[in-house]
Amino acid sequence: MKILVFGYGLHGGGFECAMHYLSHGDEVVITDIRSRESLGQSIDFLEKKGAVIHCGGHLTSDFEWADIVIKSPTIKLDNEFLNYAKRVENSLTILAARPEAKDIKVICVTGARDKSTSASAICHALNALGCNAHNMGTSAFTEIKRLDSGDVPEYLIIEMSTWLARDSYHFLKGQIPRINTSLITSIFDPDDAPDPITRTGEFNMYANNIILPAEVKAAIEKAAHKKAKNISSIESASRSMSKALPDKMRPAFAVLRKLGYSSSMANKALKGFKGIPNRNELVLRTNNAMFINDSSSVMPAAVGFTMDNFENLPVHIICGGSDTGLDPSPMLNALKGAASVELLDGSFTRKTLIPKLVENGIDYFGPFKKMEEAVKTASSQLDDKSNMLQVVLLSPGAAAYEFYGNEHVRGDAFKQSVNQLVRQDNSSI
Repeated sequence: MKILVFGYGLHGGGFECAMHYLSHGDEVVITDIRSRESLGQSIDFLEKKGAVIHCGGHLTSDFEWADIVIKSPTIKLDNEFLNYAKRVENSLTILAARPEAKDIKVICVTGARDKSTSASAICHALNALGCNAHNMGTSAFTEIKRLDSGDVPEYLIIEMSTWLARDSYHFLKGQIPRINTSLITSIFDPDDAPDPITRTGEFNMYANNIILPAEVKAAIEKAAHKKAKNISSIESASRSMSKALPDKMRPAFAVLRKLGYSSSMANKALKGFKGIPNRNELVLRTNNAMFINDSSSVMPAAVGFTMDNFENLPVHIICGGSDTGLDPSPMLNALKGAASVELLDGSFTRKTLIPKLVENGIDYFGPFKKMEEAVKTASSQLDDKSNMLQVVLLSPGAAAYEFYGNEHVRGDAFKQSVNQLVRQDNSSI
């Protein structure tokens, strides 16, 4: 097939899409209005794999050539170039067309806040309860890759932006696959209360269960008519949640109750939730050290936000990786304040980060091609005799495609390296 990736993006969606079709032997063209330089060296990586890159504008001939145009959610549906396309899809509609999808119980999570926390907590709890549940993440092509390997979940949790929900409803022409549960964690704006589904079309209306804030329950009931079987408020469905759980667990608890789990089972499963995987995730705590996995930090600015969580603590930070054309300057203040800096190898590290570190007089170890080397080096900097809590933090501020494929694989490598270090020599940490 001939595939056109319309809008590359900087968060991995365009990369995952291109890699999926290239790995299946399809012809791939990527088009983006930004310059090639601004998209970083991931574009060079894909070009070596066989993709054709058209940056700095769009060509009508690309859209006429393609069998399928995969549109980025950030591009508006009324974009003029879509008039030349034979067929337009997004990652989620491609996933929905897979034959395996009809047997998967889908849980959609939308809302103005707490989407990521709720989706991750639901996925963790279902797995703790003995199910095989997947959290889709930022791109459906990551999930499609798992299906290709034969890993078909019982439950799939999809965290949906309003753009993704809007586009999917449009491309599917209202023929939404039956969704087990639609969770709306919060309304987007007080002005949305009279009409809370405007931003997502009617995607949320086709579900066995709709769970939402009490303040919009009446409006949703009126909008859904008989499309949805069961509409409940988060507040009523989470009355039996343990007081030991934080309030932000209420949406996840409500979902578990509606799926048929008892209050005691839901409370127990959620108590084991340590936080969003790869996002400020506690991997290990010892007497005087914490190991934190923040692999989803793929932008330099995110490093500073994470470091702010450990103010006044000595932090040994593991950072660096693959280039996506971003300026490393926003992470420099955080690195200046780190107790030590361990670098992961990659085009971003060598091309832009190391020159900035040298320019600003910031010492570093590495770069390391293997995560275990970076973890071991960072751990060796810990003071075993210190009474102060110390931190070994993975917060790359960069993409992961060159050595790990994506940030989730990178986060898993960090966790495996930490656990391996403990097994080898517990006294080293």
